[in-house]
Amino acid sequence: MEKKIRILHLWSSFKGDYELFNQVVMGLQDGYHHIICFMTGTPPAREVLRDAGYDVRWLGFKKKGLRRFRAGAVKELSALVEENQIDIIHAHRHKATFYAALTARRHVRLKVVSSVHGLERSRGVVRKICNRLLWPRLTKIIAVSGAVKKDILKENPWFPDERVEVVYNGINIERFQATGLDKKEARNHFSLPEDAWLWGAVGRLAPVKGHATLLKAWASAGLGKLGCHLALAGDGDLYSDLIVLAKELGIEKEITFLGHISDVPSFLKALDGFVMPSLHEGFPLAVLEALAAELPVVASRVGGIPEILTELDKKGYAFLVTAQKEKAFGEAMGKVVSWSPEEHGEAVDHIREHIRQFAAQGMLDHMATLYHEIMRA
Repeated sequence: MEKKIRILHLWSSFKGDYELFNQVVMGLQDGYHHIICFMTGTPPAREVLRDAGYDVRWLGFKKKGLRRFRAGAVKELSALVEENQIDIIHAHRHKATFYAALTARRHVRLKVVSSVHGLERSRGVVRKICNRLLWPRLTKIIAVSGAVKKDILKENPWFPDERVEVVYNGINIERFQATGLDKKEARNHFSLPEDAWLWGAVGRLAPVKGHATLLKAWASAGLGKLGCHLALAGDGDLYSDLIVLAKELGIEKEITFLGHISDVPSFLKALDGFVMPSLHEGFPLAVLEALAAELPVVASRVGGIPEILTELDKKGYAFLVTAQKEKAFGEAMGKVVSWSPEEHGEAVDHIREHIRQFAAQGMLDHMATLYHEIMRA
C-alpha cells in the first residue's frame, strides 16, 4: 500500500470556517493524512473540520504575543512535525509561512508550501528581507491567480518563476444552483423588492471594494429610474459613510444595505445581476459564486478578475470595466438591464458553460498533482 502523504496545514489564527480550505481537506482523503494547526487562539464551540473528525490542533499562543518572534512556536511546530512524521507543511498567509520555513530548517526532508491569496503581500522592507532569508526553504508557492503570481515575482524578482504555481480556486457549483428557493422566495427572505431588476454585491464595506464608485455610477446612470434596485451584502467601516453617500446622491430608496449575510447562495438566487467594483482583487470567490448562480457580472478589470471574465467579456456576456470609472460602470450595468429575454437566455447559457472550468474537482485534481510533485522534489 502506498504511504499516505502527511500534511500539516498551518494557520496563524482561526477567523471562522474557510469553506474553500475545508473543501480541499475534505476532498483529498484517499492517500492523505491531514492535521490542521492554528497557532493562536482557543477552539471555538463549533469548527467544521474538527466536528467532522479531522485532527485539529491549537497551539494557544496569544495573537499579540506572536507579533514578535517566538522561538517556542518553532519548537512546538518542530515537535508536531517529528511526532506525526509530517511530509509537507502547507502554510497559509505570511506569518504561518514565516514559522513553517523556520521549522523546516530543523528537518532536512520536510517540504514547505505557502499559499498566497492576494496582491501586495510582499509590501514593506522588513517583509521583503524576511522573504529573502526564508523563502529559499520553500518548495513551492501557490498563487490563486496569474495576477498574484506576477505580483509575487515582481516584488521578489530573485525567486524562481518555476517554484510559483497558479492554482485557481474552485467552487461547488451545485450549491449555488440548488438553493431550495425560487427568486420570489429568496427576495422575500431578504426583504427585497419582488418586481425590481435586482443588482447585488457581496463584500466587506471597505475603500478597496469600490462601493463609493458603484453608488455614484448608479446615480449617474439613473438605474433606479429604469426599475433597478441594488442590494449590498456585507459589513465594514464604510457602512455609515455609504448610507450618507446614498442620501446625498438621492438614491437611498433604491438601495438596501443588508449587512453581513451567512447564506450567500440564497442571496444570489434573489438577484438578476452581480457587480464588483473593486480597486484590486487576487482571485475573488464572489465572482465565481455569481457565475455559478448563472448571473451576468460587471466587474473591475483588476488583479485576477480578468482571468475569470475575459472570455465572457469578449463575447458580451459579462463586462470588464476600468476601476473607479463611474460612467463606464453605469453604462455596462445599463446594457445588461436592456437585454431582451433572448439575449439574457443566451448569456446564461454561456455563463453556465464557462463556470465549469472553475469547478471544485479541477482545483482538487490540481492540488493532488502538486502535492505528489512536491513529494518527488
